[in-house]
Amino acid sequence: MAPFKQKRIPAHLKDPNYVFGRPSEYRPEYCRLVQEHMGKGKSLTAFAGSIGQGKETIYGWITRHADFADAVNRARSRRLDALEDRLLAANNGGTAATSIFALKNADPDEWREVRYQNIETNVNVKVLSTAELQAIAAGRPAPMIDVTPDAARTQHKRK
Repeated sequence: MAPFKQKRIPAHLKDPNYVFGRPSEYRPEYCRLVQEHMGKGKSLTAFAGSIGQGKETIYGWITRHADFADAVNRARSRRLDALEDRLLAANNGGTAATSIFALKNADPDEWREVRYQNIETNVNVKVLSTAELQAIAAGRPAPMIDVTPDAARTQHKRK
C-alpha cells in the first residue's frame, strides 16, 4: 500500500497574502457599467442578470466594496432620472401609467400615493367647556380645544 501523498499545501506554509475561498467575480469596471445600465431606467436586478450574476451577489459586493456601493447609489438616482424623463415624455396613458408604477416602486419615499391622513387625538371630555361640548354634539367646528395637561390647566372647567 502506497503512503498517503498530501496534495495540498498546509495553510501555515502558504503565502501570507493568500486569500481562501473562491475568488470574487467583482470587477472595478462594474462601477461604470451599473451606472450606465440603471441610467436607462433598468433595475439593479436587471444589471445583475446582464453580467450573469444573481442579485444576492450584487448586494454582497455593495457591502464589501465601498466604490461599488457609491456607484450603485448614484445609479439609483440616474435610474429615477431616466424614469421621470420617460414619464414627462409620455404621449399616451399606458406609458405614463407604467412610468408612474415604476417610479412608485423605485422610490416609494418620493412617489408614494397618499390618499388620506389619519390623525388621532385623545381629549379628556371632563375638562371641556359647555360651549365646546355643544359644538361637538352639533357637528359644528368646535372652538379651539385646549389639550394642556390637567396640572397646567387653569381654565376650561365646566360651569
